[in-house]
Amino acid sequence: MTYRSRGRSIFEVIVAVCFVGFLVGFITVLCIGNYFRAKRAQERQRQRRLNKLAQQSQTTARSASHSEYSQQGIDMGYEAPPMHGVSA
Repeated sequence: MTYRSRGRSIFEVIVAVCFVGFLVGFITVLCIGNYFRAKRAQERQRQRRLNKLAQQSQTTARSASHSEYSQQGIDMGYEAPPMHGVSA
């Protein structure tokens, strides 16, 4: 079976191919740009979450060590929690 032009000139076919190529390229550029924008936003959100957690842990550690210090009168320092299931 052969291709039949159905009354279209070669110029019309070239214009149609260029138009489809432009649409595909434009949509591809939009998708790639959106991907990188979302990637940057995800990284910014991750940094905000890490900063918030670090700030909360500092606040909690400060208030906990301050209350321990006032109760005991001295700072005992850090003591590692016991490790269950690990033989020495």
